[in-house]
Amino acid sequence: MLGPGEKCGIPHEYGSTGYGVFHAARVTAELIGINLKEAAIAIDGFGNVGSFLAKYLGEFGTKAVAVSDSKGCIYNPDGLDYEKLKKVKEETRSVINYEPGQVLEYEKLFELPVDILVPASVPDVINKKNVDKIKARLVVEAANIPATYESEKRLHEKEVLVIPDIIANAGGVISSYAEYMGENPQKMFEMVEERIVRNVRFVIKKIEKEKMTPRDAALEIAQKRVGEAMEKKTIESRKT
Repeated sequence: MLGPGEKCGIPHEYGSTGYGVFHAARVTAELIGINLKEAAIAIDGFGNVGSFLAKYLGEFGTKAVAVSDSKGCIYNPDGLDYEKLKKVKEETRSVINYEPGQVLEYEKLFELPVDILVPASVPDVINKKNVDKIKARLVVEAANIPATYESEKRLHEKEVLVIPDIIANAGGVISSYAEYMGENPQKMFEMVEERIVRNVRFVIKKIEKEKMTPRDAALEIAQKRVGEAMEKKTIESRKT
């Protein structure tokens, strides 16, 4: 086994976080009746997470219809080609120079008529100013804390399903664990998919059964697992 300071060949360039977000969106879409290949998806942010999400969506056969960066938003209801969008971003430093497409103000991305909204940039982009303008059926949180707690509760009241960041963007943490364990990239991808899909299913099942918000459900599951792990560790230590 490799030590924590040694490398095993799983660089961040593989986009493990975006890969996990993709699978969070995929399995949730299946569970709530959204055909992902035909879905309209808006991605807020085209950095490491957002760009890899667009890549994996493209490989699946889905094109995002809107993508934003710090300069604004590009929108084309017929879909944006990932490879072309990536090239435009690299050459012009902004997605808004993509053609064909309509250039919108950054904030307008959150108001578009899409099926799935993926905030993948900075915290609190979903807030009291725009939460009631969101038309998506599903929000998959790829960034850290992209929505205020109050906004998540409001989306829940509007019957918009939110997959919280602690579930959706855990791919990076899982891949770091895989690297620590000395796994190869293929095994890392398998671990990310398996754990993300399993946890999404757990959370949605708990939401449906106990009528609670997704974040509260995810936190309760996490607290229970930590408690069980600590109890197991205590029992094992008493045996030695």
